[in-house]
Parts: sequence; structure tokens; C-alpha cells
Amino acid sequence: MVGTCAMGQTSVRNLTVKKDTIFNDKPEEVVVTATRTERKLSNIAVPFTMITQQQIQAAGVVRMQELLQEQTGLFITSGSGTAGMGGGVFGNGVQIQGMSPDYTLILINGEPVIGRQGGTLNLSRFTVANIKKVEVVKGPSSSLYGSEAMGGVINIITEQPQQNKFGASLRMGSYGIVDACANGSFIGKKSSTHVALNSYRFGGSDYNNNLVGYTQDPFTNNTAQVQYNQLLGTNTKLLVFARYSYEQTKNLFDANVNTTAPQKLIDGRIRINDVNINPTIQHRFSNKVNTSLRLYGTMYESIQQLNEENTRNTYYYDYFKQQFFRIENQTNITLPANNTLSIGGGFVREILNTNRYEGERTNNIAYGFVQNEWQPTAQWNIIGGLRYDANEDYASRLSPKLAVRYSPNNRLKFTASYGAGFRAPDYRQLYLSLVNPAAGGYAIYGSNEISTAKLQALQQQGFVSTILPRANDLKELKPETSNGFNIGAQYKWGTSTTIDVNLFNNDISNQIIFDIIALRGNGQQVYSYFNVKRSFTRGGELNIQHQFNSKWTITAGYQLLFTGDKDVVAAIANGKMFGRSEANNEVYALQRNDYYGLPNRSKHMLNVKLFYQHQPSGWSASVRGIYRSRWGTNDVDGNGIVNRTDETAKGFLQLNANVSKDFNTHWRVMLGAENLLNYRDAVNIPNVLGINGYIAIHYQLQKRK
Repeated sequence: MVGTCAMGQTSVRNLTVKKDTIFNDKPEEVVVTATRTERKLSNIAVPFTMITQQQIQAAGVVRMQELLQEQTGLFITSGSGTAGMGGGVFGNGVQIQGMSPDYTLILINGEPVIGRQGGTLNLSRFTVANIKKVEVVKGPSSSLYGSEAMGGVINIITEQPQQNKFGASLRMGSYGIVDACANGSFIGKKSSTHVALNSYRFGGSDYNNNLVGYTQDPFTNNTAQVQYNQLLGTNTKLLVFARYSYEQTKNLFDANVNTTAPQKLIDGRIRINDVNINPTIQHRFSNKVNTSLRLYGTMYESIQQLNEENTRNTYYYDYFKQQFFRIENQTNITLPANNTLSIGGGFVREILNTNRYEGERTNNIAYGFVQNEWQPTAQWNIIGGLRYDANEDYASRLSPKLAVRYSPNNRLKFTASYGAGFRAPDYRQLYLSLVNPAAGGYAIYGSNEISTAKLQALQQQGFVSTILPRANDLKELKPETSNGFNIGAQYKWGTSTTIDVNLFNNDISNQIIFDIIALRGNGQQVYSYFNVKRSFTRGGELNIQHQFNSKWTITAGYQLLFTGDKDVVAAIANGKMFGRSEANNEVYALQRNDYYGLPNRSKHMLNVKLFYQHQPSGWSASVRGIYRSRWGTNDVDGNGIVNRTDETAKGFLQLNANVSKDFNTHWRVMLGAENLLNYRDAVNIPNVLGINGYIAIHYQLQKRK
């Protein structure tokens, strides 16, 4: 498992059961994220992707965004993931079905990960070391997981201790990248422990030698994880998962780079502490009734200190600390007539302390959910569910779900699902109170921190010079909501080919945007947040997998995506939306095909992967290509939308490859390179490095019982 430290139950040489490939493991995989209960993969009725430990190994990746960017329908976005003033730590968020990263819920072993900066949860925080598998549910999942699951859910499931073993790996590559990890399992009579350690270093990237600093700042990340299991009786088990991560980023930039003023160098650090602890008690009352009580506590703390290099005076300081505590119970009951009932509920306490807001903020959420799975015959599977969320910061929300699977035979499967999703306004949109002197002095306020009366008071104090008409629309924010529909089919052609098709449509209401409500005396803007937009994402996915023989396997995935603001589409249809020509700047009425849709979405995305594995010799290899078409970036002609090619980023093709060799049952060596075509775009996707060659060495010692 080069570069991952993830180790299965077989030796390094015998990575898969004979006659199977890394995409066709037996026995059939069991998944939990789609229904919150253990279900065979073939019984899942919603759009679902599983990335197994063997697939992670074959790709040779080491960070989570590298793994996800090669999956069909997932798009890794780039943006400032911190309050950073320079090149910054870029927030590598993930889109699902064209829904923004704000709408994707990230879980570790079923528990939510916190620490979103600017709405994006930075995926570069997570190593793929010690991962058993990653489960991705596409489409609204709020009926099971509540807010932030409006677009989908990504559940990172870590390794469980199963036998005594030890493994270690070291990967070294371009850009000063070093990834080292080690793990081990220790099995007792009634207890077991799995420990995993990972250290990652990135030396930074610089695509413009004329500017001070980096395109991507250097950073280090160290992570430790422990999984402890203890039998408390014949039918009771205690599971404890704990994780600690520490990250440090170096900042260096010229504060006067876009001015005629003399150079003003700024340097500093961002320090991040990330802690998770999750004790769970599972008890089986009988073969028909089981329950689990889950406790979860997590803390995310980010501190950024920037100083003037010459004077050491403080240039910028940012402190952000978020805490999340949850208690939850879920009980599963097997009922007559092939019904399985799941009932659960819980309570969440959130605490946020940051200098971006005025004082400490807290929030309490109580919720309950119920789901029933009915299998009237072997061909049919019907799942219905409801979740009720009572949040003290906004109105209560009821989220329904219905999913149906029909399999007329073992080769063909049809699925259809509907889900209502929602996303609550976050702390930033509710409570932000920020005046940023380092960026010219603009101000931005959460909806709960500003009103027309407060603006008038600020005007009397001389802070605001002009109140704009938009301020009259200030009011309490509502949750963003969506209705998602998916229709799919899967066909197994012979024993070697599988074809998956899925069509989806998501309608989003009450989208939260920010807009200018006033002007300061220095001409800088004052912003706040509003519910205004109605948008959509719709399209289709096609996945094909073919096994030529016992050595060669190919997979291909394609997504066609259409997105847009419904009000913009209506204005274009009514001849009320205009643009300016790139050639001569003349004004013209836009047509529907001029509109690129929502920014940062590609209409076409394609991936093709070829894998080779020859177990007797110990050789394996892979070549993986990823293509993304143009996507909108910014508005040039002033109409507020993307409608010209100079308002888009060019499409690109990224090619990754590796080859590995097993030397006996203990050692493996891998050579590889990412982005072989050296595609780079420092402005639009700075997270994509140039050619990144690497070598990795893995050692495994395993004791069989």
C-alpha cells in the first residue's frame, strides 16, 4: 500500500482474492453511509460511489483531494481556505453534481468534520493513510444527516484492528513533498487497538518568480489516529476513535504588490489544531433489535499571525476556534414482512470564538429521524425517511426522502430517489463583524449583526457615508433548500463489464449571497448577506468498467452538467439580459447558449483509468487521465454573469501514472508522476502542481493467526 499505510488482510503481494480485480472484491462490500445502516452495495437505491482501500493503493495518492479529483462527478475547487492575506492555504473543496463545496458534508467514521473557512472545508487537511474506504453519496442527504448534506456526503472510514500487524511507508517527490506514515494493530482476547501516524511536508510552489512569496505556501501536517475496540459482554461493544492533527503554514508576500508604493514584505504563520474523539457503545438486544449510543467531540483552532518583516509590527492577526459536541442514539429494528425500521435522534452544541465576530457564539440543535426499508420481494427495495431539525438560530426543518430499487434479474438494476436538502446559515453569514484594513478597509456584517437602524447609527458616527437601497432588503436569513431527483440504471454485461447511468436534477431556493449595502467615506464597500437566488444543477453521469483479463482493467466516467441562475435564464428569455462583445465592446442581447451557468462549474468532465496487475511477478501499474472543460471564473463586461470566453478558465487534461513492484511479501517500491502534461494555472486552480514525480517505499510485517 505504497504511500497510504492502509493495509488489508492479505499480504502485500496478494492484494486481492484470486480472479478478482481491485474493482471487484468478494465478498460483496457492505456500505453504511447511504442508509445509516449496513447494506450490501447492490441494494443501494441512491447514487453512490465507493473508493476501496485497493483503489487508493493503486492510485498511489497521499492526500484526500488527490483521491477525490479522479472520481466521476467530483470537482475539486480552489479558493482561499483561511483568512490569509497572501498566497494562503488554498481551500480544496469538492463539488458534487455541480453543488458548491458548502453543500457537501464531510464525515470521518460517520461524524461531521468542522473547521470550514469561507464555507469550504479544506481537503488538504486529510491524509489517506489508515483509510479502509471512502463512501460518497450524491444528491441531497439531509433526511439522514441534516444541514450541509444538501449536495451530498463523503464519509471517510478508517481502518479497524483485525490482526497483529505493522506497516510503514515513505514517499518523496517534487516540490519538497515528503509523506511518511506508520501503523500497527494489536489484538487481545477482548480488545484490539489500531494506531496510525502520518507526517506530510509540502515545500511550496511558485509560478511567478517576479513576485515575492509562493503560489501555494509551504506547510506541514502531522496526524495521529487511534481506534480502540473493547468487548463489554456477549452482546455489547465499546469503540473509541481519536484523532489529532497539527498543521503549520508559512506566509510571505508583498503587501504593496499592486501599488506604486515601495515593497512591503509581510511574513508569518498559520497554525491549526484539529482534535476528534468519538466513543460509541453498541448493544444487540436480539437478532432483531440493536442500538448504538454515539458521543462525539471535536475542536478546530486556527491562529494566523502576520508581521511586517522589517519592523516586526503586527500586520494582521486572526483567531478562529470552533467546538462541536454531539450525543446521538440510533436503534434498528427488524419488523415482519421484510421491514427494517431505524429510529434515532440527538443533540448538538456548537461554540465559536473568533475575533471576526463580536463575542463568543453558541448554537443548540435537537433532531430526530426515522427510516423504514421495505423489501417486499427480492427484486424490490423501497426506503422512506424523515428527519426533523430544531435549530435555535432559524426555523425548524423537516426533510423527507424516498428511494426505490428494482432488479428484474441479477444483471440489471433500476433506481429512483427523491431527497429534500437544506443548509442552515453558517456563523459567518449570521454573525460576521469584520472591518479589514489590510485589504483597503472594506466591511462585512452577518445578517444578525446589521440592520437599517444600525447603518443609520454608523452613518451618524461617520463610519458610513452613503446607505444604498439594497439595505432596505436586510432581514433574517432563511435556510437554503433543495429538491433533488435521481434516476439511474446499472447493467452487468457478462462477467467483465458493468455500465452505470444516472440522471439528476437539483433545484435550489433561498441561496445566500452577499451584496453591497453601503459605502464608507473612503469609498470602500460595506457588505451583508441576503436570500435571493434560485438556481439549478442538472445533468447525467456515465460510468463503465471493463476487465479485459486477470491482468488488465479499464474504467471510464463522464459527467454532463448544466447549471444556472433561474432569474438570469428568465431574463435572457425575455430579452432583458445584455452583454458586451469581446471583439468591439458593443452591447448585444444575450442568447441562452451565451450563458455559461454558475461559476466554477465545468459542463464536461471525463476520467479514464487503465490498471495492470500481475500477481505472480508482483508488478502493477496504472495510467489515469482527467479532463475538465471550460468553467466560469469572473465577470468582465459588468452584467454579473459569465457569458464570454475571457470570463472563463481554459479546460485541461491531467495525466497521472505509476508503476510498482513487490519484493517478497514485505517490501514494495512505487515510481510515479502526477500531471505528466505539466498543466498549470496559478490564477484559477493554483492547487494543481506542475509535473510531480515521486518514489515511495512500503514495508509490511504481518502476523497471521
